[in-house]
Amino acid sequence: MNMAEYGQYDTLANLTANVGLANPNNDPNRNYQIAVNIAGNTFTATASPTGSHVDNVGGSALVFAIRSDGQVGRMNGASFVSDPELWKSLRP
Repeated sequence: MNMAEYGQYDTLANLTANVGLANPNNDPNRNYQIAVNIAGNTFTATASPTGSHVDNVGGSALVFAIRSDGQVGRMNGASFVSDPELWKSLRP
């Protein structure tokens, strides 16, 4: 059983196909495309803008990111950039 509480992570595709998680990317009204990149016993989850909903930072689309160790920030290309202030600015 893959459970985050035990540091065992699984792909979004497997969780939606085999565990019963509703696929967040199936909602046609969504503003973000969710992805989870697993590397060994860690993950980075991202939320990329989709459709006309795009925020730009330095000329690039703002992609929110959170890591399995609790770090929050954004992606700059393929690199994670810690940015806790960005997350504090989000509405609940």
